[in-house]
Amino acid sequence: MERDFQITVWGATGFTGQIVTEYLHKNYGNKIRWAIAGRSIEKLQSVKNKLQLNDSVECLVGDSFDEKSLQTITSRTDVIISTVGPYALYGKAMVNVCVESKTDYCDLTGEIPFVKNSIDAFHEKAKANEVKIVHSCGYDSIPSDIGCLLLQEKAVEKYGKPASNVKLFVMGTKGTFSGGTVASMINLMKEAKNPAKRKIQSDPYILCNDVIDGMPNQKIQNFTWYDPRIEKWTAPFIMARFNSRIVFRTNDLSNYQYGRDFVYDEGLAVGYGMKGKFRGAILMVAIGVFIKLMSMSCTRSLLQKTVLPKPGEGPSRADRESGYFKVKIIGENEEGENRTTVIISNTNDPGYGSTSIMLAESALCLALDKNDLPHEYGVVTTAMAMGTTIADRLKKAGFNISVSD
Repeated sequence: MERDFQITVWGATGFTGQIVTEYLHKNYGNKIRWAIAGRSIEKLQSVKNKLQLNDSVECLVGDSFDEKSLQTITSRTDVIISTVGPYALYGKAMVNVCVESKTDYCDLTGEIPFVKNSIDAFHEKAKANEVKIVHSCGYDSIPSDIGCLLLQEKAVEKYGKPASNVKLFVMGTKGTFSGGTVASMINLMKEAKNPAKRKIQSDPYILCNDVIDGMPNQKIQNFTWYDPRIEKWTAPFIMARFNSRIVFRTNDLSNYQYGRDFVYDEGLAVGYGMKGKFRGAILMVAIGVFIKLMSMSCTRSLLQKTVLPKPGEGPSRADRESGYFKVKIIGENEEGENRTTVIISNTNDPGYGSTSIMLAESALCLALDKNDLPHEYGVVTTAMAMGTTIADRLKKAGFNISVSD
């Protein structure tokens, strides 16, 4: 039986939720059946009026801690977009209800413990119900996950086997973060004080089911160094730890189509010569100081009150539209040969403008392109849930995606 809506935006009154809602309205409008949802009918109506949404877009009310109220939402829609974070605090009930009501789900979490808990709690039931629970459908981790998938498909086509050594380089980026991102960051730092949860965040294969002895000891770049593959100095990339776990889960779920010897990492390009080396060193010091200040409750509280954006706040439209990102993913064999390269870029800030497009198009992919998608269910990655179909959608949405050898 056809449900009332193809897509429902859960958290539509939040900062990112409003951007996703506006994107759907401007680009799809009456072409799809959709709704917005949140805790407050007044705030939902305000968003509907502000964005001048069509009358057909209903406002649905629910509570993250009341599964019955969530059930009334998920039972009426094919796909839920969730922008309600931190997901470790507010995300579990919605995932559970989606699995029970056989509703596909996508979000933009960058929280390793939440994804791990979701896999443990819901993967098998979601698989049995033929439901796709797809976390991390934004800048974390579509460029990494889909980029690696495109690269490996090209490597197999050109060289007969996948690249065993792959690295993503952030070649350029301009953007900032919102109060919601800050809240998620703070929650992760609090969880890291728990030894068990700290172990979860440090294990590269924590999201994998089939791990055997002898698999590579994956290492995240922790220092500034010169990388001859791009002929630039590189520094650690703050999201490498999370993104790599998603890529490893794709490899695991695909029965190791990338190989058991597959190595993956990410880094941030910081420039040429001594200037690049110096910039990388300064960046490392700045990140270290920021993390230290954020890890102490007294200084964290001061930063929250004086500098950091509060929940619901974020970059202006002008800042988002002037932002951009460009990543280059390079794959090689063990000898540094048989190179394959993928480049992904977009002219919107990565954290909000580009992320909102990726999240919305992921939901549209799940809702409208079912016949073109892999028959993979459970708590899965974007690569396993949508394959290269999502890349085609992103190209049509204005992303530049190229694959070369």
